[in-house]
Amino acid sequence: MIRIKRILFFLLILIAAGVFSQENGPHPKMIAVPGGTFMMGSNEGAYRQNERVHEVSLRSFFVSETEVTQELYQAVMKENPSQFKGNDYPVENISWFDAVKFCNALSEESGLPPAYVINGDSVTWNRESAGYRLPTEAEWEYAARGGQNGFLGELGKAGYAGSLVPGDVAWYSANSGRRTQPVKKKLPNELGIYDMSGNVLEWCWDWFDDYPSGPVYDPDGAAAGRHKVFRGGAFVNMVNQIRISFRVGNPPSTKANSVGFRLARNW
Repeated sequence: MIRIKRILFFLLILIAAGVFSQENGPHPKMIAVPGGTFMMGSNEGAYRQNERVHEVSLRSFFVSETEVTQELYQAVMKENPSQFKGNDYPVENISWFDAVKFCNALSEESGLPPAYVINGDSVTWNRESAGYRLPTEAEWEYAARGGQNGFLGELGKAGYAGSLVPGDVAWYSANSGRRTQPVKKKLPNELGIYDMSGNVLEWCWDWFDDYPSGPVYDPDGAAAGRHKVFRGGAFVNMVNQIRISFRVGNPPSTKANSVGFRLARNW
């Protein structure tokens, strides 16, 4: 009886992730990330103020196995703005506005309610929507750490998504050849997610702001701001900039050959 319950539980996860989905059109493989509580940030020297360690609790969610590829982006948006071309390469030269528009377009193609209401430069997120969306900054870091399968304690020195050895899991300035690389060519992290360190920077939902000092539940960042959060570092970045706790922001209109994104969905 216990075995049957376990099988049914995992089938429900697979259905929610889209493995046995009735959705229409293209959709990426999504990895289940069971919720939990972790210490977000790092106490590492020069980054301590920007990466203030604080307790975060999250609901369960899904995150895409890889960064959005050019093949998927082209199939949905009928264009490919990337400089470094290749179907299995991450799409780049993507603004934050491009990313949220893609999320809505993919949701509509998949028969899902869009997560965002977009009115010019004003974007509102319906947090209860089942549609595709960007991860929050907290979800991104939790998934990069490997969720409950990874190291969730306070870090004196932040590692990389799946390893303490950057070359095992990341394309960055020392090994990338100064360009993006195909997804899934490095080792995954503990959840089976690829390239959360390096390759391309990944947009998150949040406005860039100081972290809170106390515990928070399912945060989605400041109410307003000038810069949106990037996470993960890119092929041009040095090893200290592909750490799982490293954070930086830029205006949401920013486009560069080092900037792409990853998808999330509600559980």
